[in-house]
Amino acid sequence: MLLLTALMGAAVAGPVDIWGFGADHMGRGGGGVALVDRPAGLFLNPAGLIHMDGPELTIGYALQRVSLRSLPDLYWDTNRDGAITDADPPLSKQPGQLRADGVQTSIGRPVGKRFAVGIAFLIPVDRLLRIHTFEPSLPHYLQYEDSPHRFELTAGFAWRHLPGLSVGGAVQMTSQSRFLVDTTLTAPVGLAEAGDDGVGDLVGPVTLDLHEMTLDLAPALIPMVSVDWEVGELVPALDGLMLAVAYRGSAGLPVDTRVDLQANFEVSDDESLGPLIFSALAPIELSIFDHYVPERWTFGVAWRGERLRLFGDLHRVAWHKARLNVATVTGGGVYSQVLQLESPEWVDGNPYAFTLEPTWNLGGGGEWHTRKLAVASKAEFVRLIGRAGVAYSPTPLVSQGAGTALLDSDRLTLATGVGVEHGDPLGLVEGPLMVEVYGQVHPLARGTLELPETDPPRPGAPIDGAPLPIGGMLWSAGAQWTIGF
Repeated sequence: MLLLTALMGAAVAGPVDIWGFGADHMGRGGGGVALVDRPAGLFLNPAGLIHMDGPELTIGYALQRVSLRSLPDLYWDTNRDGAITDADPPLSKQPGQLRADGVQTSIGRPVGKRFAVGIAFLIPVDRLLRIHTFEPSLPHYLQYEDSPHRFELTAGFAWRHLPGLSVGGAVQMTSQSRFLVDTTLTAPVGLAEAGDDGVGDLVGPVTLDLHEMTLDLAPALIPMVSVDWEVGELVPALDGLMLAVAYRGSAGLPVDTRVDLQANFEVSDDESLGPLIFSALAPIELSIFDHYVPERWTFGVAWRGERLRLFGDLHRVAWHKARLNVATVTGGGVYSQVLQLESPEWVDGNPYAFTLEPTWNLGGGGEWHTRKLAVASKAEFVRLIGRAGVAYSPTPLVSQGAGTALLDSDRLTLATGVGVEHGDPLGLVEGPLMVEVYGQVHPLARGTLELPETDPPRPGAPIDGAPLPIGGMLWSAGAQWTIGF
């Protein structure tokens, strides 16, 4: 049996961890854990749902792109002759412009004065999920080449028991899968005769029969808990001060795959012996772990005034437990009537070593709300909202071995957004309506990765001998419509 274990999980949970969710939080750079008062804030602080003024539905569209620096041509066995020589054309591997656009929707409502519920989800428009392993000797960005491509869904609640103190819980949903392929390959083989030019004249039509393919998807839930405290409820002198703590567990997307391959070889040209059939069984098992969601602690402080709001966030992200999406051979065998290899010595073709460390991410910013301006229409009032935020996310990559070319760097987030809140001019809903737009840029710190010089050249090394460039730009822009009902 051939057993391969593909350990997957580039060091980022998904698009929400990169850009945020909802126009208000994305306009603050994905921050404001102590300012959550809308269902879109479920990904940050479910306890903040208790601050909702009434039922609310949001629908938005987010443009989310990743543009990384171009890479040089690389040494590689491109002609597949088993050696890297001058006969191999250079390999061009470019991270390119990655698109992760999606539709963002959230809905929530208070239930009495002490309880609130909500749900929020992001549906990518290009692909719901991308599972992709990579060759560790080739340049690969840990955080941005695969993980932005996935759906996100969180449902939760908030409950207030003590004055000003609320607790919340939520589950963030991912999935686990089982993929089974049962197939038979049949290749009739004839006996050599005069005039045959090669092996191709001896092998008849090859038949590949896929008997069965099964893909099972099962939900996997990531727990979230949080505490939200309005300090002024207990200490009037500190009216407006908000504190919040949130915890999210870790998880990922395991995909257990089994390929049951049976190869039949039939020799049928010998009339004295009749047809001879030989079969070989080569079951292949793969365990894939993708989209690692790291354990995260978030601490937030904010001041909520009548028109001005300020916030600061601190995130501890447990990247040191992350795993790479690299296939690793651990054992195998081939079984047939004439051949059996049960315990050969297997040498992994993808050796790698790396070290990640937990990171402390910082963020801060604020919002400004104008007074409600009365208007002579059924809309009744108009209010403008402006917001801005900045965040800093250091790279978790500390070191790596000579056989890898992992790329990553520190990331700075700059964000801003505006909104217009007004009454319903048609009188269809009770609550206010709001239209919001936002924009973000995420410059990645520029740097280089020096690869050791070897003779012959190391696979994946730049042909010109220069170091690999690191850096690029992420950006996001979008709009959101909110209905209070």
